Amino acid sequence: MRVYMQADFKLFGQIKKKGKWFVANCPPLDVTTQGKTLEKAKNNLIEASQLFIISCLERGTLDQALKELGIVPLSGSPKQQSMPENCFQFPVPIPFGFEKQIGCRA
Repeated sequence: MRVYMQADFKLFGQIKKKGKWFVANCPPLDVTTQGKTLEKAKNNLIEASQLFIISCLERGTLDQALKELGIVPLSGSPKQQSMPENCFQFPVPIPFGFEKQIGCRA
């Protein structure tokens, strides 16, 4: 039986207009992309961030990559903090499949 799960990363990004292009950057992951419109740049940033995380998961290097980027787990409930100036928050959904035989009881 295959069960699907999803983890949602909440990241932040910045977008700057450079000539005819919008350049989008996710500082926590050090991922940068671009788009011809603001919306396309945001969507490309979400996709690039998702592909980065999935690629790290597939290679078994997510823990190492996050540590190298300076990302650490927080203990307790994280408090709401203000966003860095000129930034926007975006979700990065990461789908998972669970194929082990399980028996759930109601």
